[in-house]
Formats: sequence, structure tokens, C-alpha cells
Amino acid sequence: MDINKLNNADFHIVSLMNKRKIDYKLVLLVGFSVGSVYIICKLFDYFTGIYFFSIIVGTILSLILFVLWISIVTVLWINYVKLCLKKKLPKNGKKLKYLIKANNLFESGYIEKVDRQGKLYKDKVITNSVYLGYYENDEYIVIRAFKRADIFNDKMNELDSKLCALYGVDIDNKIDRIEHCDYIMKKVKDERIIVRGTKEKNINETVYLPLNNNIKWNVLKQPHLLLAGVTGSGKTTFLNYLIIEMKKMNSEIFICDPKRSDLSSIKHYWGDEFVASETNMIAKMTRKVKEEMMDRFIKYKENPSNFVYGYSYVDYGLKPIFLIFDELGAFRASADKKVFAEAMDNLTEIILKGREMGVFCVLSTQQPNANNIPTELRDNLSVRLAMGNMSNEAYRMVFGDVDDLETINTVGAGYIYLDGQGWNKPKFFEAPYLDYKTFNFIDEIKKYNT
Repeated sequence: MDINKLNNADFHIVSLMNKRKIDYKLVLLVGFSVGSVYIICKLFDYFTGIYFFSIIVGTILSLILFVLWISIVTVLWINYVKLCLKKKLPKNGKKLKYLIKANNLFESGYIEKVDRQGKLYKDKVITNSVYLGYYENDEYIVIRAFKRADIFNDKMNELDSKLCALYGVDIDNKIDRIEHCDYIMKKVKDERIIVRGTKEKNINETVYLPLNNNIKWNVLKQPHLLLAGVTGSGKTTFLNYLIIEMKKMNSEIFICDPKRSDLSSIKHYWGDEFVASETNMIAKMTRKVKEEMMDRFIKYKENPSNFVYGYSYVDYGLKPIFLIFDELGAFRASADKKVFAEAMDNLTEIILKGREMGVFCVLSTQQPNANNIPTELRDNLSVRLAMGNMSNEAYRMVFGDVDDLETINTVGAGYIYLDGQGWNKPKFFEAPYLDYKTFNFIDEIKKYNT
């Protein structure tokens, strides 16, 4: 969920301290209705009392005024009722009141009152209550627990399990801040994409690359992707899916495959210009992609006749360029130091500068350590995935300091993290599924060669 939209969202506040306020709109509307009846009666007397008006004419004029009055008052009351319906506490808001009562998230006490006979008596009243905000759109339910420096303050970031039980959905994200804690729940659960072949090309003219039914990779705002995982975890299948989706975006794709695995066979259809396996050719390809990026900078950023402040590759009408590097560890092991250093320098420059000119990297590795991917490189990869079960150290290399990541028991699943989403930790993720018995990957990508 867009955090900026969440910050500007209009929350409906629920608390046991809510008091019924005087509805000044209702007071004015009732006053207008009653007052206008009185005025119409007076006008009727006036019209029928004037000597040059007959009773019939006066009555007709009064009826006309009466019809106008009925119309105006009816419209006003209809609008008022609509306004009241909008303000009515929604069903989910009632659930929050139940949550407050059932978990004793309020304080009560006694106050002295005087009855009609002048006798004192004690009345039990609520003296304090937590305040919960409720916001809903087509995709999300958001509960905001306000922190008010009272005895309930620390409980406001411990409502996870209670809200899950109350709404019957998992907490998708939790944003804990000084003044409040937001619990974000998706109405529609994440579902894996099942890839099926099509006869025609499917063109994607946006910057969004779908990863499942809910998560989309915005390549412009979240440039570059890191894919980590042991052998058999589904990395290659995920890369195949990315290639298909990148082709739908009319992208230019370059592949570096030092392992000489299935990806290297794509050169039979794309040519050596776009697929490299030899270490020297891989370094040359990274140099070529970097040079294409720099050519774009020279043409569109350094040329005053083309430059427009704030424009990106999308605004300039440029194709995105993707450099897919499968298994950096294998490249480091087979390349000499000079070749490896050159390739890393090129990758670093692309990752640091490429976003604006639409040049992106996808880096894949079994071991995401600092030897294979330098820290300064890894920190600039906006989308990070860890497929299959990995060690705590490997998770730390991919995501930073994380705790409580559960064991992965699903084939082709792992964890994903996207920058800029406000996620407090990586999420469980099932990668798109390609059934190679029924889906021909080569036929699919060949459709986009022309």
C-alpha cells in the first residue's frame, strides 16, 4: 500500500469515549422546516386578506408556495439522510468497539450525581478508552491504534493476533510509529501467477511488472532486483518468467550466464549480441550496457535541446534495458581478478545511475555474500528475493537484520522485500509457476523477436 496515501487517509475514529455531539445541521433543518410552515401560513392569511385578491387567487398562490416549500424541504432532508448514512459507523467500526470492550481497553469510574429528589448517587462512567482509527478501500483494511501516553500505550503495537481473529485475515504489514501503529490487512490474499502460453503478443506499456496478483514491481521507482537461492529453489524459473514479462514491456534484454545453463541457450534465438557465457564476453556485455546508458545520458541529459527537468526514460519514450546476470558466484570463481573487477565496476555504475535512463539490473546468486555482491551494490537493489530455505546469515545478507522468518515448505516460494512500500519485514512469496510440460518457454519468447 502507498504509504503517502495512507498518511493522507481519512480515518473513522472509534472509542468508548465518543460522545454524541449536537447535530447543528439537524437543528437548523428542523428550525427551517417549522419556521417555513409558519411563514407560509402567514402568507396565506396575507394573500387572502388583501382586498384586490380573491380567496381563490390567494389560495392558488399559497399552494404554489406550499409546493415549493415541500420540494425544498424534501431535497434538504434527503441530503441530510445521505450525509447521516455516510457517517454511520460501518460494520468493521462496530467490530473495533467490540475489540475495545472484550479486551478491557478502557477505564471506568464513578461520579456523583443528583437525582430529581435532590439525593446523591454514584453513576458508573467510562473515564478513558483507547482510540482506534478505521480506513478501508477496495484493496485494504487499515486499523490505526493511537498512542496517547496512557496505560494502554504499549498495547497499541500488540494487537496483531486480535485483529487477525477479528477480521479473519492476516496482517499484511505493520507500521509502528511514535504516535500510532498501523495494521494493514489485504482484502484479497496473495495468489501465485500461473503462466500460460498465448497465441498473440501481450504488450505491457506500463512500468509495472506483476509478481503475483497483489505485488507489482515498479521498475521506475524500485530499480534493480536481487535474486538469491540455493540450487533447485526455483531461481531459473523465476528468471524465465521475468524475461517473458520484460519482453512484454518491449524491453531490450542482455543475459550473462557464466554457468552455461539453460539461459545461455537463448543465444540460439537472440544471438551472441544479447547472451554471453565466456567471462571476457560477459565483461564486454556489461561494458556495452553501461555505454548504452551513458549514450542516453549524453543525448537526453547533457543535450539542452532534449533535456527536460524531471523527465525519466518513460517521458523520453525510451525502451527499458535489462541486464540479467545469472550466478555472480560462478563468474567470480571463473574470471580473473581484472575481468571480475571490470564487470563489477560496470554493474556498479549501472545500478547507481541506470534508473533515470531506464537501464536495470537483475542479479542472481546462490551465495549473496560480500565477495559475490559488494555491500554498496546490494544496498541499491530495490527488490530483493530469497528463494527456498536459506541460512540466517544468507537472509541477513539479502534483507538486513530480520527475525522470525519461517521455514519454506512450498516449491518455488521464498521471501520478498520491496523498497518504498513501508514493509517492516520481508513477506512470504510464491513465484509465478511455469509448467514446462504444457508451456513452451522458447516459443513464448520467440513471439517477441519480431
